[in-house]
Amino acid sequence: MNPIVSKKWLLARLYEPDLVIVDCRFELTSPESGREAYAESHIPGAVYLDLKEDLSAPVTVHGGRHPLPDPAMLTQRLGRAGISNNTRVVAYDDQGGMNASRLWWLLHWLGHDNVYVMDEGFSTWKDSGYPVTAEQRITVPASFQFTPRPEMLANMQQVRQSLDDPNVLLVDSRDAERYAGLQEPIDAKAGHIPGAINRSWKQVLNEAGAWKSNDQLKEQFASVIAAIDSGREVIIYCGSGVSACPNVLALYRLGYKQVKLYAGSWSDWISYEENPVATGDE
Repeated sequence: MNPIVSKKWLLARLYEPDLVIVDCRFELTSPESGREAYAESHIPGAVYLDLKEDLSAPVTVHGGRHPLPDPAMLTQRLGRAGISNNTRVVAYDDQGGMNASRLWWLLHWLGHDNVYVMDEGFSTWKDSGYPVTAEQRITVPASFQFTPRPEMLANMQQVRQSLDDPNVLLVDSRDAERYAGLQEPIDAKAGHIPGAINRSWKQVLNEAGAWKSNDQLKEQFASVIAAIDSGREVIIYCGSGVSACPNVLALYRLGYKQVKLYAGSWSDWISYEENPVATGDE
């Protein structure tokens, strides 16, 4: 099934008992705003998972700005949200699917495939006259057993070893200006990992803010798909392992499930002083 579902699809299944809807709204510049927005208004029955507090580990010297959470701790949090191995999960946000895709990726990493991202986001849902509420769901805790898929991950050492490897393609998911090192509003160093090409995650969306069609995505990722088809390994990264997830999801949607996420991403890469940095285009 397509991992991107429409708001009409979700509306038709809103009260099905095996469905858990997860509100993933989060703003990097205002970390509390997502939880506050959820408290004010959300899709009926939705629970809230916070990118920083629930879907990331505490920040340390290495690991990036949103370190990968410990699987055991994450599964406890998912269980408290009512998510079990038999649950269908639909995630949404108001950030173009960026944060919802993080939850989608995390659940797949833990071995749970029945998870989807709602297209267009909460504002479109609300503006379309679909039901919203401030009432918070009474959650019945569930048991979630995880089976991590290490093949979905790349760590810093693997990325470093790939720098001179023609069989590996690195894909940077940040905006072109950050990739080129022309500006860096968040991290301590500007630029990109040497050899990486740039495919901004925002390009998975059309001008209306909805996900592009498969044909459009195939055109956008043509060089990446060609690399995969030729047997090359593809590792995708961004600033902190969050905005790379829509690119991973887009390729997964096209049938390319073997791409890896460098979870620590650029903010982890530059935490090692010896790691090289490139600027400009490649």
